[in-house]
Formats: sequence, structure tokens, C-alpha cells
Amino acid sequence: MIDPVFSDLVAALDLVVLERQPGGAFQLAVGTLAPAWFGHLFREAAHGQPMTLTRAFPFLDTFLVEAERFWDAPRGNRLRSDPFVVADASGGELALAASAVAIGMRRFLIIEMPDDYDDRRRALQSAREHVLAHEQFVRRVSALVDPAADAARLTGQLLDSGLTPQQQPLAAGARDQLAKVSDALRSLARGQI
Repeated sequence: MIDPVFSDLVAALDLVVLERQPGGAFQLAVGTLAPAWFGHLFREAAHGQPMTLTRAFPFLDTFLVEAERFWDAPRGNRLRSDPFVVADASGGELALAASAVAIGMRRFLIIEMPDDYDDRRRALQSAREHVLAHEQFVRRVSALVDPAADAARLTGQLLDSGLTPQQQPLAAGARDQLAKVSDALRSLARGQI
């Protein structure tokens, strides 16, 4: 007899619990129902029929190879996939993750919607944006290195061109300041400041 608390627990967690059948098909675990989101993605789930999941979720094809190895020789409590995204009937996207679990000789596949997927996706997107902004900054700074060095060199040539005694300290000061700017830009371009 199935404990109704088990069914309620699976439903409350919004999980799909599938048991692998001989021959490789999967069937909803006895006493569980597929959540609405799963039924929308996978029509065969509605009546508890055995199903070939990789047709609806191609990502699982690779994960199931790893799951078979895990089921044959479990290393830990479960094997969990990375999140993967599937399109729903309305054209939206749904993030899912799969876990393989072995209990005795029985093999289960659990599919869930990871709570942290959107947070992780936003964090990765933010990191990518920061990397792109940094690369753009480095390109802009690098574009200033040669002109600053050229200005310092030209100021040095101006200093050697026979300036008046009053102009020489001004040109030397300008040359020294431009050399510092050039050095600072080189350091920024290398990411050292």
C-alpha cells in the first residue's frame, strides 16, 4: 500500500518521480502524479503510460548514460544533472534538473524545477557583463598608450630643439608628466592598477 504522505510530499515538492522499467522506458512511480508543468511538456505522462523521455527532453540522453553507470554502481545518494532548459507549449522556457537515485534494485529518475536557476543565471550574466566591460575598458586604455608615449617623445624632442631657458623647465615638466601618464596607462592596460 502506498503511503498517502509520500504522494503529498512529492506533489508539494513539485517533483516528477519516474521509475525505470526493463527495456529503458520510464513510468511514473506508483502513487505519484505528474505535476501540471510536466504534463504540459510531456503528454504521455498524463495516463501513467511508459515513456521515452529523451524525445521530449533531448538533454536527458546524455544524462541517462551517466545515470545507468550510477545505477549499476551507486557512488553517493544521487547523481544530479546540471540545469537544462526546455521550451514549453507557449514558447516559454522552463529550467529543469534531473537526479538518478537507486533504492535496492529499483532505479528512479527525479525531475524538478531548481529554485536557484534564475539566481544562478543572473549571476552568470552579470559576470559576463563585467568581463565584457573590463575588456572594453582595457581596449580603450590600450588605445591611449601609444598617443601618450608619442606625446612624451615629442615633448622630449621639443626640449632638445633649442627652447629658451624659461621654456625648457616647462617642456621638461610636460615631458615628465606625459611619461607618468603613459606608464599609468600601460599599467591599466595590463590590469595592474
